[in-house]
Amino acid sequence: MKKVLVLIAVLSSFAFAKGAFIYNVKTDLLDEKSKAVVGEIYEGTPVEVVKKDGDLTLIKVKGEQVDGNATALAYKSAPLITFLNITSGEAKSGAKYFVKSSDLSQREYPSWEEVELVYYDTCTSCHAGHHPAEHAMNEWDAYLSAMQYFAKINDAEKARILRFLQAHAKDGIAKEEE
Repeated sequence: MKKVLVLIAVLSSFAFAKGAFIYNVKTDLLDEKSKAVVGEIYEGTPVEVVKKDGDLTLIKVKGEQVDGNATALAYKSAPLITFLNITSGEAKSGAKYFVKSSDLSQREYPSWEEVELVYYDTCTSCHAGHHPAEHAMNEWDAYLSAMQYFAKINDAEKARILRFLQAHAKDGIAKEEE
C-alpha cells in the first residue's frame, strides 16, 4: 500500500507541475533565498513553474552546461542555443530561480512573437524571409553570420535572432502553434 501511495504522490507531482515560457527579451534570475540578481534568462526559454510568491514565480530550468563556460546553460550541447547566463557561480540543470511573474507566458508562441517580427522585418528588407524550419540549427549560425553586415544588426541582435532561428529550425526545440 505504501508503494502505491508513493507512486501516486510522484505521478501527481508531475501532473501538477506547470510549464511556462520566458516572455521578456531578457529576464533577471533572482537567487532562491536572497532574491538578489544572479543572472539572466532569455525569451522563449521553457521553464517549470514551482510556485508563485507574490509578484515573483519560482522556476526550475533544465539544460546542458556549455563546454568551457560553466556560467551558461544551453538547450542541447551541439549546436548550442544558450538560454541562461549566471553572473557568479555555476549554471546547473535543475536549478531554481525566482523571476517576475509578468515575464512568464503559459503559451510558447507569444514568447517568441516579438523576435519573430524582428527577424522578418530585418531580413525581408533585402530578400524573402526564410521559414526557420527550412534549415537545421547548425546551419543558421553560418547564414546569419554571413548576413549580419548587410542586415546592419549588432552582436546582441544577432544572438537574439539566432536563438529564435535555432529554436524553430527543423531540428530545434520549439513547437509550431496550431
